[in-house]
Amino acid sequence: MKVRERIIVESGELFGKYGIRSMTMDALAEEMGISKRTIYERFKDKDTLLLEVIKHYKNQTREQAYDLIDKSDNVIEALFRIMKQTISQVSQMNPIFFHDFRKYHKGVFKEFAHPGDIRDYSITQKLFETGMEQGVFRDDLHLDIVNRALHSLFDLFGHDSSLVEAGFDRRDLFEHMIIPYFRGLSTKKGRKLLQECKSILYQ
Repeated sequence: MKVRERIIVESGELFGKYGIRSMTMDALAEEMGISKRTIYERFKDKDTLLLEVIKHYKNQTREQAYDLIDKSDNVIEALFRIMKQTISQVSQMNPIFFHDFRKYHKGVFKEFAHPGDIRDYSITQKLFETGMEQGVFRDDLHLDIVNRALHSLFDLFGHDSSLVEAGFDRRDLFEHMIIPYFRGLSTKKGRKLLQECKSILYQ
């Protein structure tokens, strides 16, 4: 792994574990066992590094999700596997990461199509498109509307969600909010697969 890539990957891990604000460039350098100069030779400032960290993990998440979609028997199976993976990742992150990102790095927000949102809408777009091709989702869906509405539901899974703060397990939230949403968009074939694949979340 090249030095630049190593800095991006390990900085992402440290930001996720301790938050962004507490991990100064000095702290990052110390944790990685390199000089601060080594970081500044490759990244202009902390915002530049953070932007590259987010881009890296978005690209990695997209590649993994697309791979799951392509290799799964059907799009519903892929949906459950992607959500299981996402729930695990979000649960492991320190809530202060999202707080720091929103409050102290607003300039980075402007680099994304949806300001302040590091999710990738293309993944769910591909899920819907693939599902329609497979006859799993209805063919009369307005993809932009159903995709945006889905991500509005995903907001209820965030660290600042009142449901999460109330102690509800994210897997249960998925089962009682997201599955019913997809059931309404599904064909008879899709509804059958939703029931069959539900156990993946709890494996």
